[in-house]
Amino acid sequence: MRSEKMSAFWHRLRYKTVVVAEDEKGVPTKTIEKKIRYTWLWALLVLAIFAICWIFVPIPNKIRFDQISTIFSQLFTPSPWSLKTSEGWWNYLWFTACRKIWETVEMVWIATVLGTLLAVPFYLLASHNVCASRPVNVVLRVIINIIRTIPTFVLAIIGAIFFGYSSTAGIFAMTVFTFGIIFKLMYEFVETQDMNPFEVCISNGANRLEAYWNSLHPGVYPMFLSNFVYTFEINIRASVILGFVGAGGIGQLLNDATSQTNWDKVGAILVPLFIVVFVLQLFSNALRRRIAK
Repeated sequence: MRSEKMSAFWHRLRYKTVVVAEDEKGVPTKTIEKKIRYTWLWALLVLAIFAICWIFVPIPNKIRFDQISTIFSQLFTPSPWSLKTSEGWWNYLWFTACRKIWETVEMVWIATVLGTLLAVPFYLLASHNVCASRPVNVVLRVIINIIRTIPTFVLAIIGAIFFGYSSTAGIFAMTVFTFGIIFKLMYEFVETQDMNPFEVCISNGANRLEAYWNSLHPGVYPMFLSNFVYTFEINIRASVILGFVGAGGIGQLLNDATSQTNWDKVGAILVPLFIVVFVLQLFSNALRRRIAK
């Protein structure tokens, strides 16, 4: 009896009765139940959590906007104890920073390709509409979701333990990161596909892999390529942070420059880094538009 009352109570909280039609006397003749949307309540909850968190955030008494010009001056003006001359600044940009940027792009490309290829069989096995074994689906999702909880920064430290402080550690970290993100994005997308062509292939004698390739792959491939480009773009940015744990690439050069307070070197590093990220963003947007057509 109590369980029925509780069930009725929660039902009233979730649904409301809406009159659809009335007779001539105004008596409802048709009603439906409509789910109540507590948008205002969720908004208040978000604001309350925001206010509580804000209490614990230290707010500076003064924000020194006047230092912006000083910072830019230090970034792009050769210091007497570092690059010394404008020629030295440009030489450092072309022959040191640009070379490291290229090494970073190579490192990120290798990691993104490896991680993406490794993810393919696993996201197919995790998709319940491709792999009919429920235990396989669940076990793979649990294990890989646990791996995905490990931050990329920690993966770089683990890679440094195994491979030393080198680009290999960075490749290891970004490969695992790429594997996790492609796995997550793709198995969820595969499960949204129309399965009628797949079932037709199965009924005509194809195995599940053949059925996937002939029926689902043509629709999945554009999203697969888009996610690959998206992950490559993320990895370029992440490679800067990984350099701070000695994982190689432009990040390590940037870490060395900041630790020695050579801000002119930092500026020379940021210029080609910004150009690479900007060009990659344009390429990524153009490719996604082309895929979407």
